[in-house]
Amino acid sequence: MSPRRVAFFINTLGRGGTERNVAMLCQRMDQTRYRPQIWTLYPGGEYEEAVRGAGVEINCLHRSGSFDPSFAIKAARRIAKIDADIFHGFLPAITFYAELARLLFRSKPPIVYSEATTLVGHPWLRPLQAWLRRTQCSGFAANSEASRDFLAAQGVPADWIHIIANGHEATRFQQPLDREAFRASLGLAPEDRLAIFVGRLVDTKRVCDLVEAVRLLGDARGRLRVGLVGDGPMRPELEKQVLQAGLVDVVQFMGMRSDVPEVLRSADMFVFPSEIEGLSNAVIEAALAGLPIVGCNVGGVRDIFDTEREGLLVPARDASAFSAAMKRYLQDPALAQRHGLAARERATQAYAVDNTLNKIYQLYDQVLSTRA
Repeated sequence: MSPRRVAFFINTLGRGGTERNVAMLCQRMDQTRYRPQIWTLYPGGEYEEAVRGAGVEINCLHRSGSFDPSFAIKAARRIAKIDADIFHGFLPAITFYAELARLLFRSKPPIVYSEATTLVGHPWLRPLQAWLRRTQCSGFAANSEASRDFLAAQGVPADWIHIIANGHEATRFQQPLDREAFRASLGLAPEDRLAIFVGRLVDTKRVCDLVEAVRLLGDARGRLRVGLVGDGPMRPELEKQVLQAGLVDVVQFMGMRSDVPEVLRSADMFVFPSEIEGLSNAVIEAALAGLPIVGCNVGGVRDIFDTEREGLLVPARDASAFSAAMKRYLQDPALAQRHGLAARERATQAYAVDNTLNKIYQLYDQVLSTRA
């Protein structure tokens, strides 16, 4: 039997958690079973080379800017002509055009949608997006319980929703590493303790709360150093906050890096003050690296680990509570080590890439069987 053809829809192949997941699927999918192709809104991106290297075709709709009704019709018409057995949308914007293709041009392939965030775009478009999602999609993959609850709140039937967590390669965090030499390359002394944040520097990540939490540590901070891996529009404001708090020698803006697994493995704890998450790849990778985690008690983070067993959860936007949790790990290294080891054990089992792929195959098989 020839492989079934699946068209993946994603806005870009640029750097991001969803983009990473799609690239991983392209590289690891059994192409004798399902043969993927990629459709994007914009060309280029960090993961394009990896996708092409897996022998996966990339096509672009070339959206020029903000939402344009005429482009929407043209894109839907083009999508309706795609030769595929199933469509799989990963982000709302481009999935919207695939849904229009079914509605306006009777596109035949069933649509599977992966929910990792929330509805985006113009407020007047959101009700239309929610309606199209309910009426044009045949199956849903939620990457966390929080994402499942969001879909259910949009009116998606519960038996249409499959929880399929993001898959990760644990072996990336098991390669040989001269930890002391790598720490030295980061400018750390042997006695320094390193707390790492990984993510975009945007408002919802609440890195401002992390900076305030570090300030509140006072003398308990000791030899703590805090590394912020990532970039974004909040960086100038955060740099100003760090300067005003007198933390220039403590908080380091590390920018975008390609060696995140090594950075995580060189750290002593992971700190993640985000107030909104679908399922955080950054937190999963910190767990795979064996780090104790301080995070906020929000959906998509609390799904990954149990507080007081594999990490510490505190209320969002509470710098004082976040500071107290960091202080516990600084003052009790044995607790930090126990939580880190437990987090690694759980993440290695729960987020194995093969588990993710098997669940995706089952979802595709079910949708296609039901349609037949």
